[in-house]
Amino acid sequence: MIRVYSILKLLFRGLRRRPLGSLFAFVAWWFALCQLILVIHAVNLAGQVKEVRGTTSTLIAYLGPSPDTRAVRAGVSLMEEVRDVVFIPRQEGVERLRKWMGEDNPLVEGLDPAVLPDAFEITLKPAYAGRIDDIAGRVRAIPGVDDVRYDRGILGYIADSYHEILAAAGAVALVVVVSLSLVIFLSIRVSIVTRRQEIEVMHSLGAPRSFLYAPYLTEALLYGAGGALLALLATEGATAYILGRVPALHSILKPLQAAEMASIVAFSVLLSLLGAYLAIKKSIDG
Repeated sequence: MIRVYSILKLLFRGLRRRPLGSLFAFVAWWFALCQLILVIHAVNLAGQVKEVRGTTSTLIAYLGPSPDTRAVRAGVSLMEEVRDVVFIPRQEGVERLRKWMGEDNPLVEGLDPAVLPDAFEITLKPAYAGRIDDIAGRVRAIPGVDDVRYDRGILGYIADSYHEILAAAGAVALVVVVSLSLVIFLSIRVSIVTRRQEIEVMHSLGAPRSFLYAPYLTEALLYGAGGALLALLATEGATAYILGRVPALHSILKPLQAAEMASIVAFSVLLSLLGAYLAIKKSIDG
C-alpha cells in the first residue's frame, strides 16, 4: 500500500512539473482515438448501406411497342409497395430531357419523340424503398413493360465503393495507430528525461526499476483509459444526437455495441502501455 501511494505521489509530481505537456498529450490521444472511432463508424455505415440494395423511391418503367397502358397501370397499382403511378408520354419525356440536359445540348436538339418509348413514373411508399431491386424486377415482369430504371442515389454509390472505403479506412487506422504510439512514446520519453537525475539518485539508493518506472506506466494507463472513455463519450454522443435528429438513418447508422466499446478501451490501454514501455526501454538502454 505504501509503495502504491509512493508511485501515485511520483506520478502527480511529474504531472505538476509539465501540466501543459501532459494536457497536450492527453488531448492528442483523445483526438486521435476520435478519428479511429469515426473510421469504425464509416466502415460500419458502408457495410450497412451495402445491405440496402435500393436507396431511392422512384422507378421509371419504359413500355414496349403498342402496350396496353391500362393493363400496365392496373398491374403496377395493385402492388402494395406503390404509392403513385404517373403516365409519361414520349413527348413529355423529350421535354424532361431538354430541361435536364439543356435546350442547346446537341443530344436533344431536334430529337424526334417517336424514337422514345412511353413510360410510367412509379413512386414507392417510403417504407419499401430498401426493396427497390425486388420491386423493379416484379414491375419488369408485367406484360408490356420493356425496361425499368432507377437511380440508387448517393447511398448506392457508397455501397458500390465499400471495398475502396474499407481499404482507405485501413490506411487511416494505421496512420492513427502510429500517431498514437508516437504521442505516448514522446510524452513519456520527455517526462523521463526531465526527471533523469531524480531517477538515477533513487536507483543508486536501491530503488528497483519496477518502482522507478511504474509512475510512467500508470501515466500511460491514464492516457489510454481516460482518452478512450472520453472519445467514446464524444463520438457516441454525437451519433445519438444525429440519430435523434434524423430518424431515417436508424437503419444504416448504428451506435457501437458494448463489446466494441470494451475492445476500443482495451486497445487504447494496450497501445499506450506499449508506447510507455518503448520509451522506458529507450531510457534504460540509452
